[in-house]
This record gives sequence, structure tokens and C-alpha cells, in this order.
Amino acid sequence: MRAARRARILGDADLGQGRCLEIGPLANPVVSPDVADVRYVDVVDRAGLVAHYDGNPAVDPDAIPEQHYWLTRPDGTVSTLAEAVAEGAPFQHVVASHVIEHVPDMLGWLRDVAQVLTWDGALLLAVPDRRYCFDVHRSPTTAGQVVQAHLDGDRTPSVRAVVDHFMRAVDLSAEQAWAGVRPPTQGLHPIDDVRRHLARQQAGDYVDCHVWPLTPRGFADLMDDLLALGQVDFAVERLTATRVGEQEFYATLRRLDRRREPEVAVEEARAALDRLRAELPDESPAARDDDLVPAHQLADVEQRLAETRERLARVRAARDRARRQRDRAVAAASSAAADRPGVLTRLERRLRRP
Repeated sequence: MRAARRARILGDADLGQGRCLEIGPLANPVVSPDVADVRYVDVVDRAGLVAHYDGNPAVDPDAIPEQHYWLTRPDGTVSTLAEAVAEGAPFQHVVASHVIEHVPDMLGWLRDVAQVLTWDGALLLAVPDRRYCFDVHRSPTTAGQVVQAHLDGDRTPSVRAVVDHFMRAVDLSAEQAWAGVRPPTQGLHPIDDVRRHLARQQAGDYVDCHVWPLTPRGFADLMDDLLALGQVDFAVERLTATRVGEQEFYATLRRLDRRREPEVAVEEARAALDRLRAELPDESPAARDDDLVPAHQLADVEQRLAETRERLARVRAARDRARRQRDRAVAAASSAAADRPGVLTRLERRLRRP
């Protein structure tokens, strides 16, 4: 099961190329040292993580790996991701499983990740789908909220995020959601707990919560808006539907090619994102009307569609990787044969053949 999930998160990424950084692996790293040359980063070092999760039955302290980098400085202040891992950068791949929804400033975090990646590096994400977890009653994340958090310089989850998370969280499993069980109206947290977390936030404490509720199509819409605004340095190369019976989706974000004109790179990224979005299932409530399609048939069809889309995404990623390798080979040949026009022409013709 763990290997299968890792394969879904990584998609077609070749971790044998370059060094990998995993953010927040806790006790369940996606990438292990036997798979890749990997480094780990978290808010505190391993001893701090063990102490923080002491007594938590969901976390095996013995499974928490040593952290190569951590964000908390000796004086208690918190560095940015780029500052914390600068010594080991650049990385070819950055892996983040159930991280992006927690970060207070999504734009700042994405820019940090871009800063520590190689020029053609990729960010590999596993993201909870708000429809199939305790976020089911949360409103979709908007570009305006994301930009506002960045302009406000949020270093901890905002009042909005803390209140929305603790007021709206409910006890709902993915199995229940896919079976059509109505989400409970009673929240997980009593109002006194909500007030206590809000007071902590106002006192300057870091109150961990889901800041950004997302779905596959919601993520596509958000990235499209941020690209249009010129706020992100990533193109969405792969975006999967949430698999039947599960509660997370996967995305591969590739750094924009800054050798291109920025406007051209952004427009190409948005066009590719439109194609990915068109392949995602409809997320409107009417699309899952069990009166129209029996539940077991609907689940089977959606499962087949999800697997087909994943295969198609892998084929496209392999095609794009081959094109990038071809472009690098052409550039290298051009440099080596700059004084030999005839040889250069022949090499270019050969390398550019389909």
C-alpha cells in the first residue's frame, strides 16, 4: 500500500536524477534513502518532533527520521524554507505530502520551493480533497485569499484560517463520503475550544490547521488565477482526480522555463492547465446524484477514469521530459559546433527529428 501511494505521488518523476528534498515527512516519509538521495526538512529537529508528538497514538516516534534541516532557529525565530535548506540546494525534486494546505503563506512557500529547485525541477504534491475529509463544510480557497495572506506576510495561520478550520471541521471519513453518507452538522470542536485556539492565535502562537481547503478542479482554478496574475513560477504538469474511496489527489508542478519570454511561458502553462482541467471529473453535487447512477457502477466508472487519466498524464510527462532532453542536447551541440556551421546544421536536423 505504501509503495503504491508513493508511486501515485511521484508519478513519472525519476528520483535517480539529482537530489530530492522532502518537506515534513514526520513518521511516514514518501521518499526513503534507499529510493533517492533525499534530505528532510521540518519545523524543528527530530528531538523536537519526538517531544511534540509524545503520546500521540497516530505517530510512531521510532519512525521519525533525522531531519537534515529545520525552520526554527536557535533564538526561536522561524526561517523561510529557502533559508533553512540553502546549504543543500538546488534540488531536482521537492516532495510535499499534505503540506501545502497547512502553509500560512502559499505564495511565499511556492516561491521558496522554486528558489531551491534546479531550473527545470519539479514539486510533487499530495493534497487532501476537502470533499472527502473533515474540511467538507469549508468554502473553496480563492486566489484573493492566497494573495492577501502573502501581502499580509502571514508567518502563522491567520485568524480566518483558524476560525474556519475549528468552526467547520467534522468527523467524516473518505469511505463515508464516497458511500454518500451525509456529513454531520455537529462540528468536531466545541465552541470553547474554538475560542481557545483563537486566543492562542491572537497571542502569537502557531496554531496548526488546514489553511487552504482544496479539490482537484479548485486547485486548477487557483493555479490558473495565480498564473494570470503573474504570482507563481510553476506550470502544472500533472493533476489527478481523487481516486474512488480515497481522499487525496496528486499534482506535479514544474518550474517555468525562464529561458522563454515570461508572457509566452505563462500562456503555455495556462493552456496546458486548461487541458488538464478539462479531463477532471465534474465536482458539482449534481454530478454525483445516486438516483441517476447506482453507487457501485458510479464508483467503478470513476475508478477506471482516474486510472486512465493517470496513465495519460505519465505518457505526457515522458513526452515532455524527452523534449526537454532534446532541447538540452541541441543547446550542447550548438555550443560545441559554433564555429562549424555545416556540422551544426546536420546535428540540429538529426536531433530535431520526431
